Parts: sequence; C-alpha cells; structure tokens
Amino acid sequence: MTGSAGQDTAETAETAQAAGLADPARLGELGADQARLLEREVEAALRQQGGVADCAVVFQGATVAAGPRDCVRCNITERYPGITFDDAGVCNLCQMYEANRERIHAFFGEPAEMVRRIRARAAARGSAYDCLLLFSGGKDSTYVLHQLVDLGLRVMTFTFDNGFISKTALNNVKEITESLGIEHVTATRADQNKIFLLSLQQHKSVCNGCFRSLLDLSTELAHQRGIPTIVTGLSRGQIIDERLSWFYQQGVFDPAEIEPKLAIGRKIYHQSGSAIEAAAVDSVEVVDYFRYSDVTKTGIREFLQRTSSFWSQPQDTGFCSSNCMINDVGVYVHNQERGYHNYEAPTRWEVRVGHLTVPEADEELRTPVNIPRVKRMLAKIGYADPADRARLGSRLVAYYVPDGVTDPDELRAAVARVVPDILVPERWVPVESIPRAGGQVLREELAPPRPTRFGTELADAADEPADAVPADPVPPLTPAQFAVLSRPGRPERHARALLLEPPGRADPARAKKAMLQLLMQHEALRARFERHGSEWRRRDGGVGALPVIGLDLSRMEPDVEPGLLRAAADRMRSRIDLAAGPLVQLAVIDRGARPSWLLLVVHELAADGHTWRLLLDDLSTAWRQLAAGEPVVLAPVDPAPDPAGPALDTAGPAPVAGTAGVVPVAGSAVPAGEACVLPAGDGEDQARLRVRSGDEPVAGGPAAGAVLAALAAELTARFGGDHLAVEVTDHSGPGDRAGAVRLAGAHTAPRTLLVTADGTARPAPAGTVAQVRYDHFGDLARLLPAGAPLALAGRDEVDLTAPPAPAGYPLTVTGAVRDGRAYLDWWCGGTLRAELAAAGVPDRVAATLSGAGTGVG
Repeated sequence: MTGSAGQDTAETAETAQAAGLADPARLGELGADQARLLEREVEAALRQQGGVADCAVVFQGATVAAGPRDCVRCNITERYPGITFDDAGVCNLCQMYEANRERIHAFFGEPAEMVRRIRARAAARGSAYDCLLLFSGGKDSTYVLHQLVDLGLRVMTFTFDNGFISKTALNNVKEITESLGIEHVTATRADQNKIFLLSLQQHKSVCNGCFRSLLDLSTELAHQRGIPTIVTGLSRGQIIDERLSWFYQQGVFDPAEIEPKLAIGRKIYHQSGSAIEAAAVDSVEVVDYFRYSDVTKTGIREFLQRTSSFWSQPQDTGFCSSNCMINDVGVYVHNQERGYHNYEAPTRWEVRVGHLTVPEADEELRTPVNIPRVKRMLAKIGYADPADRARLGSRLVAYYVPDGVTDPDELRAAVARVVPDILVPERWVPVESIPRAGGQVLREELAPPRPTRFGTELADAADEPADAVPADPVPPLTPAQFAVLSRPGRPERHARALLLEPPGRADPARAKKAMLQLLMQHEALRARFERHGSEWRRRDGGVGALPVIGLDLSRMEPDVEPGLLRAAADRMRSRIDLAAGPLVQLAVIDRGARPSWLLLVVHELAADGHTWRLLLDDLSTAWRQLAAGEPVVLAPVDPAPDPAGPALDTAGPAPVAGTAGVVPVAGSAVPAGEACVLPAGDGEDQARLRVRSGDEPVAGGPAAGAVLAALAAELTARFGGDHLAVEVTDHSGPGDRAGAVRLAGAHTAPRTLLVTADGTARPAPAGTVAQVRYDHFGDLARLLPAGAPLALAGRDEVDLTAPPAPAGYPLTVTGAVRDGRAYLDWWCGGTLRAELAAAGVPDRVAATLSGAGTGVG
C-alpha cells in the first residue's frame, strides 16, 4: 500500500466526483462507465488488504448507455439474475418453457377439480364455510370472488389493511361483499411500517413483509373459524415464479412430487419467523385459484366491466397494483438498487403462458410516475431514498475469495479506512472464485447477494431480525449439538463421510432428485447454526441450492483413487457452512467401466448414528422409486421429543478381566496407511491402529459397556489414578429420541463416565476432563435397510467411524462390526501409538472382548 489512508481517501473522493457523484440527484442515473470507475476504486482498496485472494465489486442498478439486452420472445431484461440468451436472442427461461411446455401445464387444472378439493375438506371438517378468500379489492381477487360464488362455494373473505390500501379498493371490498352477502373481516398490524422497513432493507421490496403478515393473519383466522382452505388470487405467472420455478431448475415437473414439498415449504415458511401455531398451519390448506383457471388479464377486465357494477379501478395506486398504494415504493427501490423490476419474473411468465402480450407486460412494468409520492412514503416508513448520495454503498456488492481465514467485519473496516464512507459496500459475499472470461468479470455468473423472489424467500425468511417477528419456533439445540459446538478447533469440520455403491451407473439427475427429497423431509439437514456472542442459535434455513456435485474418475487408474477419495471428502467437508448451509454434501463419482460411487458427507450437528440409518433408509427408498419412475413417497417423520434423554446404558459383561474362554486375536495390531491419518491439530498426526476381536463371525459385536470395561482394565494404570475417564457415544441405538424413531438430527449426546479397572462405571462429576473418547457404532451392515439398492463400498479412505476432526483427546477408540467381525480402531499420536503397540494393549483388549461374548451392537 502506498501513501497514507487520508491520501487514498482524498484520491477516491476525487474519483467519486469525476464519476458525477457530486450531485446527489444523479446517483439514481449513474451510467455504466461511471459505475465501473467506482467499482475499480473499491476493488483496488480491497486487493490491498490481507486475506483476499481475488475480488470483484459490482454496482447494482447502473444505467447502461445502450440499454440492457432483452429476450426477443418475453422481453425479460438481462439484468434479471441468471438470465442468458441463445444465438437467436431467446432467454433460457423461454427455452426451458418450450422444452417442457406440456409438463409445466400438467400442474394446472380445471375449476371443477378445485371445487371438489375444497368441498371435500370442508365436509370432513364440518365447516360452516368452504373457504376463506384473500380479498384485496383489486381486479384479480374481485374476479375470483365472483367465480367462487358462481361455483356455489360458501365463501368468507379477509382483507389485510397494510396502511396503504387504496380507499377505492377498500370501498370495493365493502360494496362487493355487502352486495353478495359475504361475511368479511379486515385486520391490520400496528407495527406494519416497521415490517415494511425491514422488508426494504433485506429484500428491496415491500411485498415480502406484506405477504408475511397477510398469510400469518389469514391462517390464524381460518384456523379459529374452522375453515380448512384459504384461496389466493396469485396469477399463474406468480404461481410459477414463486412456487414452481425452483423445482423446474432441479428438473422436477411432476405435480405428485411437487405438491407434498410445497406443503412442507409452507410449513417451513411459517415456522421460520412467525408465532403462529403449528396446529394452525397444519389445519389449513392454501389453494391458488388461477391454478385452475386459464383466464387472461383481458378476460378479467372484460368480466368486471360486464358483470360487476360495484368494482372501480383505483386511481391512487401504481400501475402494477389495483389495490395498494405502497407497491410503487417497492418497485422504485428494487429498480434503483437491483437494476430491474421486482415483478419482472412473474410478469414475463404471464407472457409465456399467454395471459399477457409483450406490450401489456411492458406497460405493467413501467417505472412509477409519481416519484414525489414515493419519496413521501419512503420518509414515512423511515427508509432512505436510494437516489440519495448516502445510499451509494448499499448498491455496491463486494465479492471476494478468502485467502485463509478472513473475517468479513475486519475486511470491511479495513476498506472503510481507505475509501469514503459512501463507497463502502453494504454487502460482502465470500465466493470460491471470481468467474472471468478474457480478463473480464462475468457478472451474470455472480450470484445475487440475496434472492428477492417470494418463492426463494422460504429459505431466507428466518434471516429477519428477532424484533421484526416473534421468536423462531425451531427446537433449541440438543445436548449432542452443544457437545459438537463446544469441541476445540473449527466446528464446521466435524462431518462424517460414507461411500456407497449404487446399482449400475449412477445417474446425477436421480441423485439430485433424491437429495431434494432428503432435504425436504428432514429439518436437521436444513438447519443453520449461527454464533451470537457466546451463544449458538439454530434455525431452519430452507432447502437452498442442491448440494450435489459430480466427480469424474473415469480416466484415473485404480491406484490413485484412495488419495482422490480422501481429497474429495476433505473438500466436501470444507464446503459445509454452519451459518449458510447446507449441512450435507453428495458427490456422484463416475469411474467409467468400474462401479459408480456416491460419496455422502453429513455434519455431526445434523446426524448421529441413528440418523445415518434413517437417511440411508430414505435415500434407498427414493433411489428405488426414482429408478422405477414412481413418485417418491417417504415415511413421515416423528415430532421432536424433549431434548433431555436417558443416560447411556453401560450394562454389559463387566467385570470382564480374566474371563474364561478368551479366544486369541488373529494377528497383531495393524498400523494405518497414509489414507487413514487424521490431523491432530497439535503438531502430531493421529493415525489408526486396527485390531480384530477373533476370527469367528459375531452377531452385533460386543456391547458398549464391555468395551469400556476392557479399556479401563488396560488403560487405568497407564493414565494414572483409580479409574479411567471416558467420553462415550453409543451410535448403535436411538439415542435421546424418547421413542421418536423417525427423527433425524443429533440426538445422541456423549456421556463422560468414570470406569474402574474391574469394569464398574458411574457418571462423572460435571467438569470432568475425559482421558479417552470411545465411539460405539455396532454392526455397520445395519446402516442400510434389508434389500436396499445401495451397498457400502467399504473403503478405508472414507470411513464413517473415523473421527472427522481432532477432538482434543490423547486417545480416541472406535468400535464397529465389519463384515461380521468386530474391530477396534485406536486413533492417537505417534508416541502414544508406539507405546500402546509395543505393550500389546490393543491386542489384549481385543482378546478380552473376544472372550466376553457379544451384546447388542
């Protein structure tokens, strides 16, 4: 770095002035060249800091002199994230729609189907009403109300008054419901302006916060009144964009596969930021009317002109809404700070499905014309005008590749000392690499810092600050999760790996679909963990992007596979982010003519031994059903019990020392190869010594108590004292689930026991430091269900029982039955390993267990 920070700041300020920023009114119209000038200045400051290997800074919403490129069919702008064009100028979404038109339209039905569905639920509930309609007084919901009444349904209506509903729209609500004899309820929230502010800060739109309040209040009302169905007026374009587009990206189009996942997604949405009772969410179904009606916008307007003398078009709303005056605020902010209209995607879907023409869509997406009113509403909410000079940093996004351990707060502070405050990026996004071609940054391949579409919002809703919404109802941390997060070192590294062999050649598309099923099924895999001071907090982070990658070993010789497998497992562990998720990774490994592999990595915060059996059972079921072309149907999960669970059962054949009938161990302790070396974190590697308890096959292997007794008999004197302090985790049983068998997660907490040389064990006093760790896995063959289409690959390089990271103990022992024979693996540093092997300790423990009989493993 050359010159002082003050000189750098002055130079950057001159650059800002040269870019045209001296006039605050020009910030909303910053051109591409001006934006690039600012980006280069901030990038230069960022590159001067330590801990950054590469970076790119993006100013969002800059005016492009030649205008952005648009799709020749639907006219969607290239500014929309993820949009690409073919040589003919057709966007990737139009291409996807044309290639899958019939499969996409298979999701939609006829009104008669909807009526049967609604009436059946009402009859089963004995409800006085068939449905509750979300009625805003706008054209779409007014049309839906008339249609529901004409279909003979018993309708109640609900309006959420956000404080900015058009007076004309509210008058429409009153007159239309009275004319039809409809019972109507209007509700509001005293803190709605605060929610609008948070919605603008996080999503650059007011609609997200409004949707949250509308859905929560209407669900509670429907539950209280015993109404089993809520009907919405979402357009077909909104249905596709908000509910279905994520599935399309994963290659999923089958309604039978999508519908149950939408129900789970809705439950997650309400759980991750609402005080609404789970019973209310479970008792109410949401039905989108336009899923069952193919009417066009022109058809709706013509119907209202022809049949509804009570409906009037509000003149005090923006063009994109016929009921809400604040809608233009979200449009204005989103255009300024994201560079495109927040209704861009659903409106262009309306074009694709034929409900709007391109000129009609363009007209709906025009920028707000009443800027003074928008600015007044922004002031009322308390959100700074994006065109204000002080908001410039909020439009800068810094993408950086960390070089080692990089603290984003320290990085931001360092840049703030070099550039003016108005040029410090508000959002900082760590990435693995900066995409470039010909030396130019490929901006379209940089992920947007925060998705803003309602459909993606299911995964991000829980990011809202705690004072914006009631407390998150996701269960608290379990004792097992506390134990994992309390271990020394980096907690994100504590992930176990397992190698599976599917029949035939593994299909990556099938692997993605199966992974989707697992993520949707098990909250434990979707969990996120964030540190707040000295406290860890857990939330449901949603499904997000599918954590499935491909690894091509088809041209590799078999002798290089061990090293590549270990490197792949380490790489997948490094991809796990406790705060951003996900806690699971899956690699599809192509080996050419050799059998394919599936490498599954799951963090210990999400999976204990019982969870591994549950996940593999569901994965096998999904794999089999997908291979047969059937919809995936998994057994339902059980509710979470009280985190407190039973103590470990240490009962076993103890004392065991001197037991008659000891069978000599076959061979002596076998040192591990290079592929089985675990970094100890203290300058000395921990490697494995493996011993086998006898030559004869065993049923289940020795019980955990028997192993503890045998260890204490050999190690108590060696470690000093009259007992051995052992931290033990029994992965072979259900753990602390209290009968909730189909419940994934970390529910097997370690216990620290004091075990004497004669095998007597008792709980250790609080604060006892364990000398040895023992992980008991039982029979590994029981990981997979009977008749599973997947098999254990059985490679030492990827061993589920191996400690995933240093645990801070001098000695870690793991016990498991492999191919019908019991094995103990001893993990320790070189000095202790040599002492134990020379003294024959592992051999004697194995011999003792061979003569102790077998127990439940």
